[in-house]
Amino acid sequence: MMKIYIKKTHIPYLILLLFGALIFFMGFMNHYFLRSHVDDYGNYNFAFWDYSHFRISSLPTHSGNFLQDHFSFLLMYFIPVYWLLNWLTGTYTLIIIQNALILIAAWYTFKLIKLKTENFWLGVGVLVYYFVLLGRYSTFACDVNLAVMSACFIPVFLYYFERKKYLASLIILILSLLSRENIPIWFVFIFIVLIIQHRKDKRAVVFSLSGVALSILYFILLFKVLIPMVETEEKQFMLFEYSALGANPFEALSFVLQNPVQTVKLFFINHLNNPAYDGIKTEFYLVYLISGGIVLLLRPQYLIWFLPVVAQKVLNDSIYRWGILTYYSIEVVTLLPLSVFLTLASLNSRKLQIGLAIAVCAATLSVTIYKMNRNNRVDPDPFRPEKENFLYKGFYQSHYHLKETHKLLKSIPPKAKASASEDLFSHLAQRQHIYFFPTVNDAGYICFSVFDNKYTLPHMENERVRNKYLNDPDWEIIGEEFPVFLLKKKEAPGIFPPPPCKEKWNPELTPSTVILKSLIPSATRYCSMVGSWQIRRINLLQKMHTAAIIVYCLSMRSVMDKP
Repeated sequence: MMKIYIKKTHIPYLILLLFGALIFFMGFMNHYFLRSHVDDYGNYNFAFWDYSHFRISSLPTHSGNFLQDHFSFLLMYFIPVYWLLNWLTGTYTLIIIQNALILIAAWYTFKLIKLKTENFWLGVGVLVYYFVLLGRYSTFACDVNLAVMSACFIPVFLYYFERKKYLASLIILILSLLSRENIPIWFVFIFIVLIIQHRKDKRAVVFSLSGVALSILYFILLFKVLIPMVETEEKQFMLFEYSALGANPFEALSFVLQNPVQTVKLFFINHLNNPAYDGIKTEFYLVYLISGGIVLLLRPQYLIWFLPVVAQKVLNDSIYRWGILTYYSIEVVTLLPLSVFLTLASLNSRKLQIGLAIAVCAATLSVTIYKMNRNNRVDPDPFRPEKENFLYKGFYQSHYHLKETHKLLKSIPPKAKASASEDLFSHLAQRQHIYFFPTVNDAGYICFSVFDNKYTLPHMENERVRNKYLNDPDWEIIGEEFPVFLLKKKEAPGIFPPPPCKEKWNPELTPSTVILKSLIPSATRYCSMVGSWQIRRINLLQKMHTAAIIVYCLSMRSVMDKP
């Protein structure tokens, strides 16, 4: 019997393989089980297809294009991947890209710890820790997001910076700055930490100061020129929602400088003064302090690069950003492994390093499992265990007949104009014309679930619109797999010019026969025009002008059909 020997050096690869398989599995399952959100994965798929065809079109779900919604060029980086893979992977392509970036960031985190320490097991520990943090799984609630992908550049940048590969660092820095609006400010604080750590290295300090200047310049350019340039009266930049600080980033900076004490208080208090929101910020701090964050008190300089990303969370007007939901902790989750394990590496005792690494991983795993239970959350309602918790039985269940429903979706031609409801939208979004049902416009196909309401409309209005199209004589049901219905708009009859007759006369190929067979898609089932001019059956619902055209064609047969 063949024996398999696992060497110590194989362990990091096995960890990466294990958790890589897990996150790919979770991403694919959520999409296949029709749990992808229209506002997240639906719009992302549409924008990715749109960019890949060198267009910048309005989003299907609301006014404005994707660049107006997020001034980011990140999806454009992966246009070659679209043309390389999308023919095979379809609407799963972005899931593959995001998860690949997560794995790359994990690997560079491991490489950086290995570079900065001589302790192999700390490298193994940081790889495990990276994948057991709660925020790694809460991001599955939103499928794919720019925040998740852009954060993956940071460990790569830090690795090349520590290797003194400044050209590679500069390239990664530029790609990072262009990937999302919050990255420039985050990099200012990252460079401050690097200056503190490398204060005796002149080249590193000069590069870091240059990075600070570049980040600030791009931030000013972004909010003073680029974002206003793409704004319209109908679509304004809506992602700056910090009423406690000011109306824009510059007012916010002014408030922080003039009111430092009040700003610090805002990090911890419920500034919206609604008692229902009490405890949400506290939950966030407790989760990540227990998950290793407490270790950073030994090396407080690492707290500096968390300041802007924590501030953008807890000072925001949206309570969903304050806590542990969805991708709103991803920046913390990205830098926490490096910060914690670099702190552990600075301890003198090797045994203490390993002991604390095991304790940190165990505490983090415990917190993650504990918070995966809805009953253990401050605000349980927005939590979606069926998307985030692969140990939850609901993760493997669906109220759709999946195989048959996917077959219905694939029957819609890729270039057809379509309208789809929430759960089905993301699978049809990679096309030029896609609408969010009940918006139909000029769509030729409608696909909806009777349980799938548009969230901006009341249930009764959703019901009314669904029944309207189900009973509309201009639409026919061409597929049904309850609760999903697929409708196709009936084509208006028309006359098409006959092809030139080059062969011996044949009654089946006469002009009148061709015209009659082209009047309606199913004409061949209703008419027999070979050797006889009698019409056996005609659908009683055909319009009067269709009958008139048939009579006209029959009357002209003697003229048109001469050999």
